[in-house]
Amino acid sequence: MLENYTPRLKYDKVIGELPIVGWVKVNTDGASRGNPGRSSIGLCIRNNDRDLVYALGREINATTNTEAETVAILEALRICSAHNYMQVWLQTDSLLLKNIVEGLWKPPWCIVEQVEEIWQLLGRDNFKVSHIFREGNKLADHLANYALDV
Repeated sequence: MLENYTPRLKYDKVIGELPIVGWVKVNTDGASRGNPGRSSIGLCIRNNDRDLVYALGREINATTNTEAETVAILEALRICSAHNYMQVWLQTDSLLLKNIVEGLWKPPWCIVEQVEEIWQLLGRDNFKVSHIFREGNKLADHLANYALDV
């Protein structure tokens, strides 16, 4: 039976999309070594010409992966608010956080306060939230890991 088996390969094409004119695209990532353990965040903001306008990678308090991802999103939205970016396309490689931010899932107790602030920040602007594969989130991932390595 195994001699006649032919595996089916499944693949998804990962393409970087430009934001709509007047929008910024924000990629975020959180890292935790130990889960919980040493943690960091990474984020990058690009304008509609795909130019990098802001990048950040920094260590945060020891926490879990989910909490680090949440802090990364929250920090990115605070920066967008401070720079008066009113139309924000948020991309995260955490499907859990994407569904929580969109209100599809209830947040775990450990991130309820941060999620409420995220909702508050998003309520003031036009926003779009989407899930992105790890391959499309490389810069934010690199910034988060670099913050832990250096």
